Amino acid sequence: LMMFLRGSACIYQGEELGLPEADVAFDDLQDPYGIEFWPKYKGRDGCRTPMVWERDNAQGGFSSAARTWLPVAGEHLGLAVSAAEEDPGGLLHHYRRVIAFRHAQPALRLGTIEALKVDGHVLSFVRRYEDQAVFFALNMGEEPATVVPLEGNWAPAGGEINSAHPGADGNLHLAHWQPCIMLSTAGQG
Repeated sequence: LMMFLRGSACIYQGEELGLPEADVAFDDLQDPYGIEFWPKYKGRDGCRTPMVWERDNAQGGFSSAARTWLPVAGEHLGLAVSAAEEDPGGLLHHYRRVIAFRHAQPALRLGTIEALKVDGHVLSFVRRYEDQAVFFALNMGEEPATVVPLEGNWAPAGGEINSAHPGADGNLHLAHWQPCIMLSTAGQG
């Protein structure tokens, strides 16, 4: 969704790996707020631990120092970039594909947002720039949803990022958390 909305896309460190917030022991905290308000508020350090590049390295490949400012979370090592690179269907490669898709579509980088609609758990809109239009719908619910496609000349796109395509009945059948992406053809839509 973020890659299809207007504005800058911001990915927080580790989001592309699916890193959960680390549980940082009190003695390892650096965040003054976390220290002051422990244990009710643990501060921000759990989101600031070193990036894990290598799964077979005690410091995650982040540093060769014996001790880093914040500790490397042990549960993050199995999700390191080196492990993620080996899974073409994994989250890291999904992020790369979605970013590449956004980069390739001027309407997603520079366009307006139109026809914003919410129908049940499905959010949909059109992004438009010059002669290009991109239709985007996302089922944000847990149950499958059906969407009637927009009128006009639209071609399915985004298969590499799990975009739904029209079914035999012409409708879009979205699984939970599945998007549908369609591009206008011949500048229409």
